[in-house]
Amino acid sequence: MQPKDVIWRILERLQDLQNLCEESYSELHPKKNADLISSIEECERLTRTQINIMNRISKKY
Repeated sequence: MQPKDVIWRILERLQDLQNLCEESYSELHPKKNADLISSIEECERLTRTQINIMNRISKKY
């Protein structure tokens, strides 16, 4: 397996996770599930950071 393949696979999984986060918190009640929504949003921010890291390294390969 080549580095490009690994990067592509990781980016694909991270994108899936980001989509799941977006879909999940949009279906929750804003007041009843505020703490869960906040946690999901934080996970989404972390996922975006991971995507940015992988995009930067992909330029090398």
